[in-house]
Amino acid sequence: MPINTKYDGYDLATEKTTRVRDFGEGEFAVKPKGETYLPKLGGQTNADYDKYLARGFIVPAVEPTALAISGAIMRKAPTFDPTGSLAYLNEDFDGKTNSAINFCESIIKELLYAGSAGYLVEYTDKAVVKQYKKESIINVSDDYVILMQEYQEQDPDDRYVQTTKIEYLELTYDENGNYIQNLWRENRGKKFIIVDTFTPTNRGQALDMIPFVFTGALNEDPILLHLSNVNLDQYRMSTDQRHGLHWTALPTLFLFGDLKDEDGNKKQIKVGAGSANHIDDPEARAELLEFSGAGLGALKATIDDNLKTMASIGAKMLDSGSGGVKSAETSRIEASSETATMSVIANAVDSTMAQLLEIIADWMGSPVPEFEINRDFIDTNLDPQSLLAYLQVYQSGGMSLDSFLSLLVKGELLPKDISAEDEADRIDTTGTDFNGGIDEEITQL
Repeated sequence: MPINTKYDGYDLATEKTTRVRDFGEGEFAVKPKGETYLPKLGGQTNADYDKYLARGFIVPAVEPTALAISGAIMRKAPTFDPTGSLAYLNEDFDGKTNSAINFCESIIKELLYAGSAGYLVEYTDKAVVKQYKKESIINVSDDYVILMQEYQEQDPDDRYVQTTKIEYLELTYDENGNYIQNLWRENRGKKFIIVDTFTPTNRGQALDMIPFVFTGALNEDPILLHLSNVNLDQYRMSTDQRHGLHWTALPTLFLFGDLKDEDGNKKQIKVGAGSANHIDDPEARAELLEFSGAGLGALKATIDDNLKTMASIGAKMLDSGSGGVKSAETSRIEASSETATMSVIANAVDSTMAQLLEIIADWMGSPVPEFEINRDFIDTNLDPQSLLAYLQVYQSGGMSLDSFLSLLVKGELLPKDISAEDEADRIDTTGTDFNGGIDEEITQL
């Protein structure tokens, strides 16, 4: 089997991932691909199609949604405090000066855009992690992983010219069960051969496992695929609508009658304000031919449905909001629909980081540091009305001080490390009129 053999379903998986990435980038990625996303209308010439393509409009949905989900998950920093020989991970997790936080964000992005990714732990003077996108992982089994990557080859005749070529990195085992890396490149006969073999070691000892970690699965669809599909439909519908508007909004002038001058030549007709024409033929007339555009209403309705669908699956920023300002509680309820997806992502990040940190810690001879992603996805800050209501319940004896202070901590109005007992002691020490002086301040918020 050739080294560049791809797993069953690779082409379809890549097509899905490419669509999400393209619509994430927007029109500068989508429009250059022409008929891939926007088929020609019947009878269109290339010139007509270029004009048709130019009229298309893509509502930004994928990237804002990805940023919103990632921002909610990373709203609070993960629990992670590596020490000793692993302290560098906070500032350089991947050998490219990206912090552990940045690295987590890249894991989230790949789950959203591709559904999976792979991560290889490498060691030079320290253990670092290299990310491989889904499209780069072409084949996998129990005893090998095949990774496709690019390299630059110098033109022998021109030092200013470099050619981008494909190579394959094979992660596998030798005859002794030791982990090795084989680098495959194409020879002059267009056949891929091994040009280099490398055996990584851990403190002088070969490894008995491949330090490669998957997040997600190769057969798993991107989380944002459905949104991208709706975005594609919106793009096509809006292009048709704008194309139709081009014709309906620009009526065509038709002239009837004898339009020749006294010499029998076609009379020049001027159109527009400040112009005047004289035609001797009493039967002459002028009319504007204008399309009714009845079908444009149906297109607009479809586009509106697309926008609502996109909003319902996470792109709420696309909805102009006809219902006025929403309450904080309404926003929380709407946001809660996204927490299931975010929990799945958070679990995947936790699992991936735990596996990577175990390999890194073993390689560096250090204890495995704790890592836990944030699960508090929604801003739980108490609004003034809710805070005042809770205060009144406490003042009336319906809630203990401990419970009230716990609500303040949950609502992020007090630090998490402040206990109710500590806060009560502070209140007693400072002589604060807890029962009488706070409600007025809250009312003024």
